[in-house]
Amino acid sequence: MYCEVRGQKAFAATGGKSFDPDQPVVLFVHGSGLDHTFWSLHTRFFAYRGYSVLAPDLPGHSLSEGEPLATIEELVDWLHELVQAVGARRVSLVGHSQGCLVALEYAARYPEQVCSLSCIASGLATPVNPVLIEAAQNAPDKAVALMTSWGFGPAGQLHLGPVPGNAMLATGQKIMRRNAPAALAADLRACDAYQGGKAAAESVKSPSQVIVGGLDRMAPRKATAELIAALPDPETIVIAASGHMVPVEVPDACRRALRDFIFQHNPAA
Repeated sequence: MYCEVRGQKAFAATGGKSFDPDQPVVLFVHGSGLDHTFWSLHTRFFAYRGYSVLAPDLPGHSLSEGEPLATIEELVDWLHELVQAVGARRVSLVGHSQGCLVALEYAARYPEQVCSLSCIASGLATPVNPVLIEAAQNAPDKAVALMTSWGFGPAGQLHLGPVPGNAMLATGQKIMRRNAPAALAADLRACDAYQGGKAAAESVKSPSQVIVGGLDRMAPRKATAELIAALPDPETIVIAASGHMVPVEVPDACRRALRDFIFQHNPAA
């Protein structure tokens, strides 16, 4: 669906159901250079189980208008305006990678709205190699190739995904190329600049969970361990066979983890 944020069209996938603000809401936040399609195997699941779903394209990504935003804090402001525009109240936040930083900051800033927080494949900070940032701006095909090579574990690299006929590596590259260079470069700079993760994590009031890819090379275990240590008593799940792209590499295991946690802390009628 489309709604208006700051006078511009913002797109959010709703899982094939009309959005109803009176239902509990699951809000999915994508990572750098990606879009709503990253969550396709999860939005429909919740939408058909009594939840309203929002999986927005962040500004300047795919179907959302506007310039890409420069900081995590600006993305949180925009996301909050989107939530207000659609009238969502009982929100379960789910963020992946850069989206985890946005969700973390959002949960700290707007605790009265947030029923649960799920962080996937991230840490308190996401420092980015300057070579990758430069490539995203000036050699986007190189940046996309590097990110998908590092991001996917064996299932993605060997075309062993759970959906027949879906080559995860090729699909990821197609989406990132659509959002490069402007959005991809802006996202990477925003991740690299963000310093508020520890303070945000320590301020989170809602129940939280951290889902870790055991083969993740982009958010290594040291980074996720720092996030786990800073959050108040989070549920932690390690999916051993996954790389960084947990929601698409191991969607069944990721969905089970999200289902059990969100059903408990933000139940549908």
